[in-house]
Amino acid sequence: MSGPTFRRAVPPDRDAFLNHIAAGRAALAAARASGDERAILHAAGALGSALFMEPGSEAEAATLLEEALALSRKRGDRATEIDGLLGLATAIQYLGERTRAIALFEEGLRLCAESGIRDKEHFLLHHLGRCLVEVGRRGDARSAFERALVLREAMPQFAASTRAALAELAEMGQ
Repeated sequence: MSGPTFRRAVPPDRDAFLNHIAAGRAALAAARASGDERAILHAAGALGSALFMEPGSEAEAATLLEEALALSRKRGDRATEIDGLLGLATAIQYLGERTRAIALFEEGLRLCAESGIRDKEHFLLHHLGRCLVEVGRRGDARSAFERALVLREAMPQFAASTRAALAELAEMGQ
């Protein structure tokens, strides 16, 4: 990975997280064995979204999330497409491909606006903000975090993270 990450997500319970990954691998194997495209889509997306939090597993996460994104597009499933864009952008960001990650986050935000599916918008904005900090676009990052915070005000478990990101950004001189 190139360059440091800004406020990278870390699972609070490592053992539970590793068990979650093992269960995700089993679910994906079962889905592949069944040949059920919808089950593969969900299992690959869920496992990929877990793996990007595991340092050293970002490339595997990106591969799975690319697969899930392609399947969601094939099926015309906009909600899972948005999930796929969010997860893939984050995995790609952690691989150091920040320009591509920013484009994927922005694509997810456009799809939220076009489809009216807005439940992941706050995640996309928050993660976009983190990535923008990493490429030195602190003013744009602040704007993304502020937009995320507006959406997260009713979600204390997420609002605190965005407030902390804004505070850390302010300490950096933005």
